Amino acid sequence: MASVNKQQKRAKRAKAKAKQLRINGRTPIAMHDDPNAPGEPMPQYLLDMFARMREAETSGRHEMLMELLNSLSAIINDHPDLLDLENADDEAMAATHLAADMLIDYRMWLDNLDRESAQRWLEDPQVIADISTALDTYRQALEAVQ
Repeated sequence: MASVNKQQKRAKRAKAKAKQLRINGRTPIAMHDDPNAPGEPMPQYLLDMFARMREAETSGRHEMLMELLNSLSAIINDHPDLLDLENADDEAMAATHLAADMLIDYRMWLDNLDRESAQRWLEDPQVIADISTALDTYRQALEAVQ
């Protein structure tokens, strides 16, 4: 487990990234196939991912985040155009932005929240710490496979 100082630094970076996403955010996905909502209708692969995330969340937030990271990896392979490489330093940063956007969209879908409320949820220090822990676990799993 990372030291408290390292966790605080990660949380600070994640909060800065979340704030940046509010500024550079993408067009939101229409929730619940609402024709009056801005953006495009939600693709089936995202609805499927959100359903798996909801199921995983019954076991805990860490499991939900791991489902997001695993699913998003496969989705990016199938739909690389989802990565916004123009507004990111590199592919990893673009994937981080996409993951944050997906968490916001998931919270909007699951709890019927508006975008601003979902972003506030994402900025919660405990959520940020949980995301950091899940990313560490995910990276370790990838390194173990290699």
